[in-house]
This record gives sequence, C-alpha cells and structure tokens, in this order.
Amino acid sequence: MRKTLIVMGLVTLLAGGVRAAGTELDTDLMQTIEDTNLSLTSNIALKNAKSSKAEAAELHRMFTQVESHFVAKGDAADAVDLSKKSKDWAGEIVQSVDSQQFEHAQELAGNISRACKTCHNFYKKS
Repeated sequence: MRKTLIVMGLVTLLAGGVRAAGTELDTDLMQTIEDTNLSLTSNIALKNAKSSKAEAAELHRMFTQVESHFVAKGDAADAVDLSKKSKDWAGEIVQSVDSQQFEHAQELAGNISRACKTCHNFYKKS
C-alpha cells in the first residue's frame, strides 16, 4: 500500500511537471533563436550566402515552433502574430540571399530582432 502511494505521488508530480513545462517555451530554444539571429546578421553582412540561408531556414523552423506554442497557449494573439511575421521574414531572407539582395536580407534580420524584443516585453517573465 505504501509503495502504491509513493508511486502514485511520483506519477502525479511528474505529470504536473510535464504540464507546467508545456505552458512555457524552452529557454534553450529562445537562446538558440537569439544566437542564430546574431550569427545570421553577421553572415549576411559578410555576404556568406550558404551560412545565411542555412541559419534563416533554421530560424524559420524554430519560429514555427514558437508560433505553435502561442497558438496552443491561447490569449497571446500578439505573440502569434510576431512569431508568424518572424517566420515569414526568415523565409524571405532565404529568397533575398538567393537573389543576392543582402541589404534587404539585413533589414529582415533587423525586423526579426525587433519582433523578438517586442514579444519579450509583453510575454517574457522576469
């Protein structure tokens, strides 16, 4: 009986932890987005097309995750909009780099940085 209660208690704790983890974005993901965007900005400035396209594609994938998170969370329309825009800008960066429009790609990377800052002002917990 005692073992059953201990096991049930552990299962309850673990389930609660999983639910709590599902309500917040992974800090590592957000840090990776920030680091990737910084690197992307540098690679665009250096006109390193291969790395720029790879990082922009990775940002597109990560912002898809962020958008899905905020859609599921609900009551975060601004975060959904900002993550969708950032995802779209990342995709547009790939196209801009393909056509050697590095100045435009740099503007788009700046848009992503500003969108991140705006979202963090509203949603990031201190």
